Amino acid sequence: MNPTSFIKIISRQFFLLIKKIRLVFPIIAMLLLIGCGSGPTPVENAATAGSEGKIMLTQEQMELAGFEFGTIDKVLLSGDVNARGVLALPPEAHAMVSPLMGGVIISIEVTLGQTVQKGQPLCYITHPNLINLQQDYLINQQQIRFLENEYQRQQKLYDEKVSSEKKYLQTQTDYETAKGRANALSIILGQMGLDARTITAENIYSRVPVVSPIRGIVNDIMASIGKNVTENEQLFEISCRKKLLVELEVFEKDIMKIKEGQRVSFTLSNVDTTEHEAVIISRGAAVRQAGRVVLVTASFENSDENLLPGMFVASEIHTGEQLFDALPESAIMNSGSDNPYIFFTTTPDGSDEVYFNRAAIATGYDEEGFVRVKLQQPLPANARVVIKGGYYISAHQQQTSD
Repeated sequence: MNPTSFIKIISRQFFLLIKKIRLVFPIIAMLLLIGCGSGPTPVENAATAGSEGKIMLTQEQMELAGFEFGTIDKVLLSGDVNARGVLALPPEAHAMVSPLMGGVIISIEVTLGQTVQKGQPLCYITHPNLINLQQDYLINQQQIRFLENEYQRQQKLYDEKVSSEKKYLQTQTDYETAKGRANALSIILGQMGLDARTITAENIYSRVPVVSPIRGIVNDIMASIGKNVTENEQLFEISCRKKLLVELEVFEKDIMKIKEGQRVSFTLSNVDTTEHEAVIISRGAAVRQAGRVVLVTASFENSDENLLPGMFVASEIHTGEQLFDALPESAIMNSGSDNPYIFFTTTPDGSDEVYFNRAAIATGYDEEGFVRVKLQQPLPANARVVIKGGYYISAHQQQTSD
């Protein structure tokens, strides 16, 4: 073979080799990118297993992962019983108002939705019997003054053996009877909203108020001006929403866990997710056949009066509530399994390299983001528990073991 032909063959082979490399290079580059995407980042590559199987991270890694540390603290936890129910008014917070005597309504002093105080006039009624009652009271007062003088005179005569005992005792009886009637009339007038001490021959009241027996809000008005009403006719409905009852239906299987004084957290089913708190005040004494539930009642301070009777609620009754050793849920690794654990470190704060160990735990109640924990072995006195970032350590531990 002459030199020219040999050079041509070599050139052709070199050209084919370059062409193959150009075809293979994108595949190699893609594989490298995939490998880099699924593997650790340069910062993650810096994590290595420390001595005795500990996992070591740098301060840079921890800052990027947003690590947080804490300790096992005492937190108020409980086992929860879920129940649904309704808001209701206590008996003493609801009033149907009727007049103490019949008459004609001459004025109405309130409107629907208005807040009224105990003893505040709701309307005024007039009737001839009102005039007669005050007249009887004034006549009785005159009789008392006369009988008091006569009683004192007869007592003096009796003491001097001038008058008989019978006449003296009769005068005493008449005087005491008149005083008793005066007290009765005074009470009746007071119940009607009149001060008997202000009633004189020159000051006779022509109308009597119908007053509210409680502080509350006017829910309904059945009165109208000019209406002739009887003494047992309902004219107003008043309710006080400062304190409400939460009436809950608890399933029969859970009722033995319920006790007076337990906390209840509830939200309004159809309004919003704001959480409110009440306290158990009573537990029903019988199981309702429909649904096999027991009525449990809790008391709720409705300070702003925004919640209304009849609203539906969903609740959690906190049973067996007490202080337990607890950690935030984010600190628990392998949560829900039979072998939960936590990470901790004894490396001083601020060190460039931080070493982590695992500690086996048992878990219990969980509530509001906290979980009851029990250590299988005590932690060192200077241990800092990983509250946030534990899954980052766990991933590196798995990577290192692989």
